[in-house]
Amino acid sequence: MTPAVHSMAMVTAGEASTYLEAACDDELRAAVLLACDRCRLVGSLDPPDAEGIHHALFLLRRARGLPAPSLDAMRVELRAKLAA
Repeated sequence: MTPAVHSMAMVTAGEASTYLEAACDDELRAAVLLACDRCRLVGSLDPPDAEGIHHALFLLRRARGLPAPSLDAMRVELRAKLAA
């Protein structure tokens, strides 16, 4: 699968929409998908860590004009989703 993102530094509104559509409008899942693609862009096959997912969530939110997410809140939500 080809990453929808073209830059490590920014995400466009169109790219953000692509990730959100792929994640059925689940913002955290979209961030995980983006973080995985960002890892692939640098040649890593390792899964992203919490900080990588948080940065991806930050990029998605910034592209959509939304406030920056809390790292702590994102970690709690991520743990809850993984436990489900």
